[in-house]
Amino acid sequence: MGREERLQRVPAGPARDELIPFLLLADDSESQMRAYYQQGELFVLRADDDTVMGMVLTIPESNRVVELKAVAVAPERQGRGVGQRMLARVLAELRLAGVQRVTVATSSSGIGQLAFYQKVGFRLWKVERDFFSPDRGYAAGLEENGIPLRDLVWMDQELSFSAPIGESA
Repeated sequence: MGREERLQRVPAGPARDELIPFLLLADDSESQMRAYYQQGELFVLRADDDTVMGMVLTIPESNRVVELKAVAVAPERQGRGVGQRMLARVLAELRLAGVQRVTVATSSSGIGQLAFYQKVGFRLWKVERDFFSPDRGYAAGLEENGIPLRDLVWMDQELSFSAPIGESA
């Protein structure tokens, strides 16, 4: 299966609006997403026919630390290694830019996301209890995998000491 994937940066502005459906795959709160989606660097992985396969929004947190604010893969492409390939390329870009540490947060009920991030080298870091509340724009009673959506789990990865993930050189 020949494929030509390319990683592209999407500048802040109206060009990011087409990616709102992907951003909403990564965040159940539209108000939260709209508060940050024009910040940071937005990377898009496109197929050879120019369709969006996935996206990663990175936001600088401090000197040499970047948060993966949103990571999403088109539903029809999930489970095929697209996320791992995309994230490997984004992490390589961040490493080249001098980023030393990358953080990411996901729900404690997101079993698939927790497994995904650990498979690509992230480690558990901290938990924010009761993060997913109506005052932050999340509907009451949300569940994922039959588990109430309550806590935010933070993970991190040190880039300065880790080898690139994904495809071997």
